[in-house]
Amino acid sequence: MERSIDKLIFLDHQSVSPVFKEALELFYHYSLEPFSPTSIHQLGIQSKKTLESSLESFSSFIGCSPNELVFTGGIWEAIILGIEGFWRKNSLKGKHILTSPIEQRPILLLLDKLKREGAQLTFLPVNQEGMIDPKAIEELSTPQTILCCLQWVNPEIGTIQKIKEAAEICEKNSIALFCDGSYAGGWIPIDLKKIPISLLALNPNQFNGPKGIGVLYIRQGIEIEPIIPGLNRELGLWGGTENMASIVAAAKAAEITTNIFKEKIEKIGYFQKMIWERISTSIPLVSLNGPELGPNRSIQNLNISPEFIGGEAQVLSCDMKGVLLSSGPSCVQKNLRISHVFKAVGLEYQKAMSSVRISLGITTTKEEIERFLDIYIGVVTKLREMSIGWKKFLSKKSSE
Repeated sequence: MERSIDKLIFLDHQSVSPVFKEALELFYHYSLEPFSPTSIHQLGIQSKKTLESSLESFSSFIGCSPNELVFTGGIWEAIILGIEGFWRKNSLKGKHILTSPIEQRPILLLLDKLKREGAQLTFLPVNQEGMIDPKAIEELSTPQTILCCLQWVNPEIGTIQKIKEAAEICEKNSIALFCDGSYAGGWIPIDLKKIPISLLALNPNQFNGPKGIGVLYIRQGIEIEPIIPGLNRELGLWGGTENMASIVAAAKAAEITTNIFKEKIEKIGYFQKMIWERISTSIPLVSLNGPELGPNRSIQNLNISPEFIGGEAQVLSCDMKGVLLSSGPSCVQKNLRISHVFKAVGLEYQKAMSSVRISLGITTTKEEIERFLDIYIGVVTKLREMSIGWKKFLSKKSSE
């Protein structure tokens, strides 16, 4: 029997987030009516004015100019356009690309594709918290280095990279910095007038905008090759009619996020501390994966490992009680494996297999957190009662 969605406790916001009502209403309006900003009739002129207003609004959200923005059909399209588009246009200047081993898997697959086309990849080392040292960019770059690809926030273990420092080092060494800001937009203040990022990809759904739209910021002076030629639309870099409904809705979500940003950060930060304090004091042998709570960790993210029980078992048990989480390990062809992120930071296999991710959002309430904590602690206790490893641990401990 399916539960009513309003009775579920949704703590998987880094997978997908609910859309602001005001943004959704605009999306419906511009989907139902025949708005086309390229037409010269009165409805086209009205559409163009609305589009220009939305571009102004979105550009103020991240501190850039409207003519530095390209809207695509999703975050991965924005990422592909940024990385592969830059490579196609600039690969004659150099073949060397820097990146980190904890980038999102599709980015690593894209870079592997470019490697087969002649790119030379160097991975910047990360510490146990997933942090890179920006100075490594200068140390590992060569005269052939044209691009550095770094994520701002890691969605698995919550690591926030020192992007401003990395961008300044890249600029100093004439290296373009592509930043995957999928999980930074709406959660970290972004002012591109103060941070010399060359290319930045954003996912509006992560700040409660519509799904199926991506945004690519291209700093003035940075040249990229179109993947799908777009004539005079989207700076000629992305083909197809402008997605009016999604662009207007994304701009509205950016506007709302700006207005509530301080309140949102304080609320979610409080919930993050509330969860970890209760779990760390109520559950023995539980560890926090990634940075400690503070400036180096996304306030949206907690990735924890209670030892001796599987992550998937925790997720499924919680799901049966109406709590929605996600698990670190994935099952591929019936063979359990740990994620590339956990491998890169050197997390022990058993802890990696025990991991679950709790990700918070603007719709999360204190009442939900309190209910979740009661349910989750009960789930861990129950699963450990059935765990052979836990029983062996208790037996060994009692005999000491």
